[in-house]
Amino acid sequence: MNGKLQGIIICGVTAACLVGVMAFLNSTSGKSDADSSSSSTAAVSSQDESVVILTKSSDDITSVKVSNEHGEYSVNKSESGKSTWSIPELGTLNANATAEASMISNLDGFKAKKLVEENVEDMSKYGLDKPTADLTVEYSDGTATTLHVGSVSPSNERYSYVSLDDEKTVYMVMGTKLSYYTDPVTAYANLTLLTKPSDDDWPDYGKETVTRKDLDYEMAFENNPNEIEGLSGQVMTEPIFSYLNITNSSATTHGMWGLTAQSCEVIAPDETAMKEHGLSDPFATVRLSGDGYDYTLKIGDPVYATAGDSSETTDTVSAYYCYFEGVKGVDAIYLVSADNLPWATIKAEDVITSLMTSNYLVDLKNVEVVYNGKKTVYEVESSGASTDTDSDGKTTAQVTKVTTDGKELDVDNFKTFYQYLMGCPTNEIYFTDPEGESYLTITFDRKDGKKDVMEIYKDSSRRSVVKLNGETSFRIQSTWVDTFVANMDRLLKGEAVDDNY
Repeated sequence: MNGKLQGIIICGVTAACLVGVMAFLNSTSGKSDADSSSSSTAAVSSQDESVVILTKSSDDITSVKVSNEHGEYSVNKSESGKSTWSIPELGTLNANATAEASMISNLDGFKAKKLVEENVEDMSKYGLDKPTADLTVEYSDGTATTLHVGSVSPSNERYSYVSLDDEKTVYMVMGTKLSYYTDPVTAYANLTLLTKPSDDDWPDYGKETVTRKDLDYEMAFENNPNEIEGLSGQVMTEPIFSYLNITNSSATTHGMWGLTAQSCEVIAPDETAMKEHGLSDPFATVRLSGDGYDYTLKIGDPVYATAGDSSETTDTVSAYYCYFEGVKGVDAIYLVSADNLPWATIKAEDVITSLMTSNYLVDLKNVEVVYNGKKTVYEVESSGASTDTDSDGKTTAQVTKVTTDGKELDVDNFKTFYQYLMGCPTNEIYFTDPEGESYLTITFDRKDGKKDVMEIYKDSSRRSVVKLNGETSFRIQSTWVDTFVANMDRLLKGEAVDDNY
């Protein structure tokens, strides 16, 4: 973006001369803006040529009727006379009150950049013989003015030509001021599909399910039965039970609240419209239900990003067509950014934590390991439980003693051993039940009488399958098991535990 400044004095003098010549030509040629638009260099006037073309106050507006290529609609002041507006053509859709008010206030002292030509004989050269949009502004005194929008100015594409009523005078108006009246009625729909609650008003979490055509399993999320520091308040219950990574999972578990669209596409869609947008048989369906609410989000066909030449690509999805159920005022097909739809791409491995179980060592009575029929039991003694905390919320309980077969082990070395055990890899979920008997079983016995059981089966020379509490859940590298078994021997000998596999 940095330019080179060369010969600034000479260029300045030359530019000033060119501007003077062009200003003279424009003032004496008598040609209209449309006739002279082929000129490659436009004159820049230092004078303000703007002109107010709608002189009445927006406070006096009672209705604005719009007709454009997308259809017809009107924005009407409420019968109470207050500055609230309604658009009948939105039907039951929630309206964007800010957009409605802005549309009206935009007409207050409505200015054109300049007057282009008076007494125009051929309005077609400005596209005003067949306007792209007409808006009729009705006032409380019974008068009305119609503004016609013509073609875009070839000399400056940021502006378009307009005229009033049956007059033959043409003005130039900034395109952004006209977009209110060239847009479809869907531009005035509220794009918030589900309002995000305030921090003190979140509903109790119920259950969320995610089904998708490209997955052979359903994902389900429910409240975490145990409050565990650093983990999400929810857990995955389908296709496996697993704790969730709070950072990676929050958009999936809570993204429904506050979900917004980037545009409204079809109001009150019929079966044909739903089918055309891939919503009669959606690619993905997300249901979130709980006490007092039941929401369903249908995710249909994708919309792909465009390349530099404006052609559609086939490798990057920018948005999806969606339909939302369970909330009043959103009966429409919306286009929602892919960034707001984690359910369209998320997999179970993306959100689960690396912990197969969440047992604090201080809460355990013992850890029992059975490897190829040989049992080893590690007895754990501690000075409290994980629920014992100080004023800063830190656990005050400590492991005081670990023994196996009557032999006391180094506590710190056992903690390292247990840390390796808790880090059993969870990067591949797996559902096919293994054959045969488990060759390694690890049981976590807690002081409260509850327990977790990991059963490990041979799958191949390099892979093993893990059943967690009787459910086939993961497939892991067999080298992890080899290192674990070797660490049992190191622990007994008082050698440092290896945390690599």
